[in-house]
Amino acid sequence: MSDLSNSWKMLALNGVIALLYGLLALFVPKATVVAIAMYFGILILFIGVIMLIDAINRIKNNHSWLAEMIWTIITLVIGAMITFYTEQTLTVFVIIIGSWAIVVAVIQLYLSTRVNLTKNGKNSMIFNGIIMLLFGIILFFNPFESAAFLVVLSGVIAFVMGILLLVLAFKVKKLAGMTE
Repeated sequence: MSDLSNSWKMLALNGVIALLYGLLALFVPKATVVAIAMYFGILILFIGVIMLIDAINRIKNNHSWLAEMIWTIITLVIGAMITFYTEQTLTVFVIIIGSWAIVVAVIQLYLSTRVNLTKNGKNSMIFNGIIMLLFGIILFFNPFESAAFLVVLSGVIAFVMGILLLVLAFKVKKLAGMTE
């Protein structure tokens, strides 16, 4: 039963991590958004460096390298922008998502008037289009605060999941103690 003994520890660890993230997201959402974005920027930079090494190896081995080098430069530029201009990049990214949501909503609302759907299908498409339109407008006109709100929402979910994981961990621990 060592599997149960180890499982409860992993569940508890994941629960604590979820709780910590939840607390950070709830109490310092803007800093959490920036930290998450910066983390992804650093990760993208790291991937760009690996791609650069591969592109250089392709050049040394006389393989085709131009497309690889172009993607490498794009990846490095995006990673650097996200890492060093985090808030500005995040704002642009959220505006792009907001614009996309508005376009999708307009298409859905248009299609709901043109496509032959059941009454429920049509109502669902209209409702979804309106919600998507509102979501897009909010993101488009208030990008950074919207991102912070989404982090708060994820923080609430993480906090609840952290509690559930800890409860489950201690139930598994108790079960492991009974079986040994």
